[in-house]
Amino acid sequence: MQTARTGIKNIGKAEFMSLFHQYQGESLCAKKLNAYANQVQDPSMKSLISQMGSQCQERANRLSSILQEAGGGHLLS
Repeated sequence: MQTARTGIKNIGKAEFMSLFHQYQGESLCAKKLNAYANQVQDPSMKSLISQMGSQCQERANRLSSILQEAGGGHLLS
């Protein structure tokens, strides 16, 4: 999915912080789901939880690249 990212450096502080908080939430979600997947014994549940964790990580990665483009790469770890 391609999105136009013209003018991303001109976003306001409120928009930037909103994206940053969403990034933090998606990163935390991915970490927790991966930890849960490692604890689950049922293979189908393990697969489902791992898939959900991967989706969260993909969203976090997209948000990370947007934040880096906006000049906030120093905030990401």
